[in-house]
Amino acid sequence: MKTTNILGTSFGLVLIAASIAMTGCASTQSSALGLHTKAHSAGGVQVQAVQLAKTSDGLLVSGSVGRLVGYGNSPYHHLDVEIVAASGAVLAHKATSFSPNPIRHSPRVRSHSKYAVKFPELPPTGSVVRVTVHPTLLSACQN
Repeated sequence: MKTTNILGTSFGLVLIAASIAMTGCASTQSSALGLHTKAHSAGGVQVQAVQLAKTSDGLLVSGSVGRLVGYGNSPYHHLDVEIVAASGAVLAHKATSFSPNPIRHSPRVRSHSKYAVKFPELPPTGSVVRVTVHPTLLSACQN
């Protein structure tokens, strides 16, 4: 009886984890610049890090992405980086790729790819910098 409950619970946890990995998940953080970051993973690509840096000519958004279950070596992914005002209005949008693409796979080392994009001005305090995996080829993107 106890074995059945443990197996059922284990199966349920594995099912939940797999569904999150396949459909994507979101995470939110705050930065010292008074901005928030939001990362949306999808299609087997996980946004692992989002860093914000004030530069002399605006804002640099950079970070890394990694592989999740369901990635399958597909180079048909890119990132949409948006700056969203506290009101919800999209102030700026840039689509970018990550490198290397496809994300390398190594059984011994956790591999990842990097991305970076510049915006010409610093957004207002309270804005959200949203990084979303878009499962299409960058050149075919209509955004």
